[in-house]
Amino acid sequence: MDDIAVRACPSEGHAGTSQASSEVRWRFGAFVLWEAQRRLETLGRRVHLGSRSFDLLLQLLRRAGEVVGKEELLAIVWAGVVVGESSVRVHISTLRKALGEPGEGDNCKEWISNIPLRGYRFNGTAFRDEVGIPAHDRPSTPTLPSPSFTKLPERLTRLVGRDGDMARMLAALATRRLVTIVGAGGIGKTRAATWAAECHAERTGILLAFIDLSPLVTQAHVASTVARSLGAPADATDTTLAILQRLAGRDVLLLIDNCEHVLDSLTPLVAELLGALPGLRILATSREAVRIEGEHVVRLAPLALPGAECAGLAEAMASPAVELLVERAMAAGARTFEESDGPRLAAIARQVDGIPLAIELVAARLGVQSIADLALRLNDHMRLYSAGSRSVLPRHRTLAAALDWSIALLDDAELRLFRRLSVFRDRFDVESALSVTRADMDAEIAFDALISLANKSLVSFDNSDAVAPYRLLDTTRSYAARLPGVSEKGAAPAITNLDRA
Repeated sequence: MDDIAVRACPSEGHAGTSQASSEVRWRFGAFVLWEAQRRLETLGRRVHLGSRSFDLLLQLLRRAGEVVGKEELLAIVWAGVVVGESSVRVHISTLRKALGEPGEGDNCKEWISNIPLRGYRFNGTAFRDEVGIPAHDRPSTPTLPSPSFTKLPERLTRLVGRDGDMARMLAALATRRLVTIVGAGGIGKTRAATWAAECHAERTGILLAFIDLSPLVTQAHVASTVARSLGAPADATDTTLAILQRLAGRDVLLLIDNCEHVLDSLTPLVAELLGALPGLRILATSREAVRIEGEHVVRLAPLALPGAECAGLAEAMASPAVELLVERAMAAGARTFEESDGPRLAAIARQVDGIPLAIELVAARLGVQSIADLALRLNDHMRLYSAGSRSVLPRHRTLAAALDWSIALLDDAELRLFRRLSVFRDRFDVESALSVTRADMDAEIAFDALISLANKSLVSFDNSDAVAPYRLLDTTRSYAARLPGVSEKGAAPAITNLDRA
């Protein structure tokens, strides 16, 4: 095809005066798309598009002539929402119908092409203008700040049992520019971070932006994902510079979610942004720390559990873990709990270690299963594999899936040690941990693997226990014991990529 390009045109109207603001306008064929107004026109008539279809068209226009991957489009247009590739196909089909056939002078046979196994491409020539808007034509109400920043996930449920953690996060955000919430999979990092970010913004008036890195499968697209979440051009020659220009002069709090699998690429980018932008703060969630200068780590622990001698419902409900269990069970259609249910509810909360994701998975069962039957059948932690909410990411639909995500990030030594630590049913010390690897692993390598597993939130570390500070949560230990190659004697074969998959 001839002349596939995005062309920038000189500003028109009042764009050069101090009395005007600018609006980005895209022109292709007989169509005009207005970014801020979210309007598509042809020959003066409005073309009605749904919100997702409009966003898809805008992303393709911004990268006219390039192939944009389906995963990338899903990550941008459906940020924070779990949908399949079929959603992209449906909206592309809608766009094609709305745009119709290109004209003879449009230099393409179809506006949008499907490139098999790769994605989609806008084929026409797109012109980008910045059009001035006179002051008297602007809205009288204040413009919402940074509408092109990706918004934080909506809070659909209340935050239970995290008052102390919230106080620590807000205190850290008040004085530190990089705060990382670290914890195991399913511990509730995203939910806690969202609440903390919104509370901090209410106190300070700072702008908020949400960047979800979980859809990324490689390190290569970290900077472009950050750029798109901020409304900066992701295809610029220097993506980092584009991000810096987008944030320059602004007081912004970035909530960067799910960092652990792309830290190698994210860390230098975060360091550069913080060094160049004095008004920037970053709240990150990860299963391990970012580990750069100035970072403040807030480690998120499981919810507090009731004591072993819990006698009744009122006493059990004093524990945040049981409070969450009861609240989510009632939402799932469970019957009203009685005083005599207290010990069973306490036992269930203890069996799932107070992990919020595990509690929510178990609570969903109480809508269709008696509490007595559930408490009896939880002994082998089969609820690790119970179905979760369809609205959440696949890796959070079961506790096992959340652990799978962590395991995929381990190297061979870490995975081998993790498997073997499942033989410890209680706390253990360093010497005990090393003893299960002496037959086939160097002691220094095993020690480094232990520290790494603790850093990655797979092994719990209790600094107050001077004798045996390490342990696996019961749910984690049950998962580790199911991995191929584990025996009660700690024997494990050589690790292969197939094992890890």
